[in-house]
Amino acid sequence: MKRLLSATVALAMLASFGALEAQAGNTAVIDQWGSGNGSAAVQNGNRNKVVVNQRGYRHFARGRQTGYNNYLRMDQFGARNSAMTDQLGNNNYAVTGQQGANLTARTYQSGYGNVAGTAQIGNGSAATTDQDGVNNTSAVIQVGNGQNARVLQSGENNISVVIQGD
Repeated sequence: MKRLLSATVALAMLASFGALEAQAGNTAVIDQWGSGNGSAAVQNGNRNKVVVNQRGYRHFARGRQTGYNNYLRMDQFGARNSAMTDQLGNNNYAVTGQQGANLTARTYQSGYGNVAGTAQIGNGSAATTDQDGVNNTSAVIQVGNGQNARVLQSGENNISVVIQGD
């Protein structure tokens, strides 16, 4: 029960980052339920926003943004999950939340002032965050089972936090 409560609090913290004020610009929202889903979103320009929600089995999500002040959020529940995020530019924001089974999440950001967060709850686990530039921040929270976190930051004044449990 304590582990479930800790995981819920960690996921709530990452989800609260999504409560930022919306910016003018493009928006793409993808909701998928069922099995065998896949999604992709590619945006160029400024202040873009992508939200991907997937529930069910055998998910895959891919987001890529170019420009400034990009926002990308991916939530996956179920099994066989995978998520990828690429952002180029500055002041990008990326959050990935996953709940069960063979979880994998990757986030790549380039520029400065970027924020990336990944929360995984159970089973297969793996998380990769790669940031390049200065004043970037990343957090990875993993709660149970396989766990493997790899954070690589290049530049100055970067902050990274990794929390693993089991």
